[in-house]
Amino acid sequence: MGRAQDLLEKAMNNMKDLSENSDFGERINSGLDKLDAQKDKFFFQSLAGLPSANMLFKATEKMTSDANEQNMAEIEKIIKEIEDKADAPGTVLT
Repeated sequence: MGRAQDLLEKAMNNMKDLSENSDFGERINSGLDKLDAQKDKFFFQSLAGLPSANMLFKATEKMTSDANEQNMAEIEKIIKEIEDKADAPGTVLT
């Protein structure tokens, strides 16, 4: 498994730990579903996904220590960026 996939997996594990949070659980689970659809794409098998995976990991670490709206919004923003980048032309093998 590549470094980007390792970091993404760690971020997703952090999110799974947060999924029981009554304030953010539904949004966390939605994010996990979106990431699950992205994790095996070429984007995360190459170095291209490393910066995004690292940003997400750091954001989930922050959310784990301080669960608040600002940190949740940051996670959602990064997930959206990951979806956009992972599905962009030139980031998949044909």
